[in-house]
Amino acid sequence: MRIPEAYRKEYEIFLQQTGFENPDPQKLLMELASLSMEVYFREIAWLSEFIGKVKQTSVRAA
Repeated sequence: MRIPEAYRKEYEIFLQQTGFENPDPQKLLMELASLSMEVYFREIAWLSEFIGKVKQTSVRAA
């Protein structure tokens, strides 16, 4: 997933706060979901919302 410039800082802050390193939010979401939804529930919720915002921006830009 390509993150628009307007959202890159927000995602970088999320990665810093959580200690994750995957530059692709969709891949990170799948990785976390496969590990344990209970352990990473907050991160999964945040990533799902973030991906939704990015996709809405992409649709509007098209």
